[in-house]
Parts: sequence; structure tokens; C-alpha cells
Amino acid sequence: MNRKFLGKKIRSYRKSQGLSLQTVAENVGKTKSYMSMIENSKAVPSLSTLRDIATCLGITIADFFEEETNNNSEIARETFQFEKDAKIIHSKKNDYNLYLLIQNPAFKMKTYIVELLPFGGYAQELRHEGQEQGFVLEGQISLYLDNKEHVLNKGDYFYFYSYKKHKVTNKSEEKAKIYWVYLPE
Repeated sequence: MNRKFLGKKIRSYRKSQGLSLQTVAENVGKTKSYMSMIENSKAVPSLSTLRDIATCLGITIADFFEEETNNNSEIARETFQFEKDAKIIHSKKNDYNLYLLIQNPAFKMKTYIVELLPFGGYAQELRHEGQEQGFVLEGQISLYLDNKEHVLNKGDYFYFYSYKKHKVTNKSEEKAKIYWVYLPE
């Protein structure tokens, strides 16, 4: 595998999950500049850094080296089990847990369960390409879109373009859960 291909794969996985370069860099313990150099094939990560990047993205190192395939058995798979298939890809103590539900890079939509712990949430506002929608499964959340707060309760749902600055918090003493779908552009 050439390093140009590796950089493109890393960028593709990062963008497909709606993660900023800064977020990945912080989770991996590297600078944003270094991560950019890796994605632009100007630097080759060590094996341990590659492992850390894979862990941050919720994949294995082997996923970086697999050729894109339209494996019909994977595409045809239509049902999944949370306990078996979901994978926690980000967690911040006392704030949130982010579960990736379906890990097939052939699928364009990325589906998640976002679990916001009491008084937790995302401190950092995100802004990127794509579209997002979600459904509040449990609790009450505050969804901020371009600094405007929207309070949503169990059974409420939302849709927005990801270029808007957005973050989500839980201001209650109860855990909140959201079924979240992201469609990259």
C-alpha cells in the first residue's frame, strides 16, 4: 500500500463519521498539523499512531488496508443487534458515549446512538459538510444550532444541515439517548 492511499483512507473514515481533524488529533494525542500531514501523504504514521487513529475512528488497522468492495453479503445485510454490532467509538467520562451502529463503509449514512450522561454533552461545537437528523429516545436534550437552543424531549426529533454550528447537551439529572443519523456529502 502506498502512503497516498493510506492518507486518503484515514480522511475518508474521519469524514464519514463527521469528525474534525482537531477532534481526531486530540483523541490520538497528536497535533492537528501532523494529522493533516498524514492525510495529505506528507507523513507516515508509526504503527502505534495508526492503531490510535483506528481506535479513535472505531475501526481496526486492517480496515485501512482493505480495498473498497461491494461485498454483496455485507450490503444485503439489513438487520443488526445493538449488543453484537454496535461499537463505542468515543466516550468522555461524565459527558457522553457515542456508539456507531453500522460499520460498513459502503453505506453512506452513518447511524449512532448518542448517550448523554446527566449534565453531560459535547462542549465543542461542530461544523462540517452533510446533513443530520435524530430522534430523542430517552430524556431531554438541548440541541444548539448556530447558538440557538432547542429543547427536545423523548419522542421529539430534528433535522439540520451540518454546516450549521451544532452541539448537544443534557441539562437534567437523567441520562438522555438519541438515535442520530449523519449523511456526509
